[in-house]
Amino acid sequence: MTMVEFTEPAMRPPQEAGSILLRATQGCTYNQCNFCYVSRGYPFAAVTPEQMERELVSVKARYQDKAMVYLTGSNPFALPTGQLKTYLEVIRKHLPNLSGFSMQTRIGDLPAKSLTELQELKAQGLSHLYTGTENGNDYALEIMYKRHSAMDAVEQLHRLDEAGIEYVTFYILGMAGRGRGRESAAATAEMFNQVRPRRITTTGMTIFPDTPIHDLVTEGKYEEASEKEKIEEMMTFLELLTIDTFFDAVHYLNPVNYRFRTSSDKSEVIAEIRGFLAKYSESELETMVARHMMRSL
Repeated sequence: MTMVEFTEPAMRPPQEAGSILLRATQGCTYNQCNFCYVSRGYPFAAVTPEQMERELVSVKARYQDKAMVYLTGSNPFALPTGQLKTYLEVIRKHLPNLSGFSMQTRIGDLPAKSLTELQELKAQGLSHLYTGTENGNDYALEIMYKRHSAMDAVEQLHRLDEAGIEYVTFYILGMAGRGRGRESAAATAEMFNQVRPRRITTTGMTIFPDTPIHDLVTEGKYEEASEKEKIEEMMTFLELLTIDTFFDAVHYLNPVNYRFRTSSDKSEVIAEIRGFLAKYSESELETMVARHMMRSL
């Protein structure tokens, strides 16, 4: 698909603050996740190579020649491999010393790429992907209508491992709702312990207006977890996580913020979280986090 002009604001993960941001897609090929507020109202569309080239020419002077490139959009990796390769040809024409490029993908996008295609994209500069794993609890995935299971996520991430493509995984604390934090923590730790994420990024479940999950709350079919439960879920998850990776909980939607290497700092962080939970009551934590004041991007 092609388009004349993007209307969706371009967004990026916090880790891509120093990357060249190039618009690739707007909207999402799926756009049915019950919690998601990002791409609603924006029909899926992709830029032409000419549009990408014009944007790159207009911004490249502000960056070093060896910069990273982040292709914006909710899931540009859903595009055909040939189209992604064409984008890369445009980028390398102007940035021959490019360090690499990255983008977001749904777990459901990955089966469409063969192992050969994945390896080809890796060879041509795909450094890492941001993967919408969200949670390892199948109940949470089902109620949020993710249309993949924890087993599906493990299978597809193993394929990325085999292709040599690094990836960042996402974990939404409190996604399963009230009373299910510990089982979600255990299931998500079990999922990630089987794979090799470059980084695990967390956010806290937030009910934004104009989303299907907001409607489920109104209908009494979903109850949001408390901030205490979300923090307890983070602590339990860290206790059960056995792999060496980078844990990144600095997104503004997190109830508490940490960023550390699990192999060196995990025990200290767990102890700090435990002390934090002992110090404040549930009502105090609700006031401190003030999730009702948080706004969608």
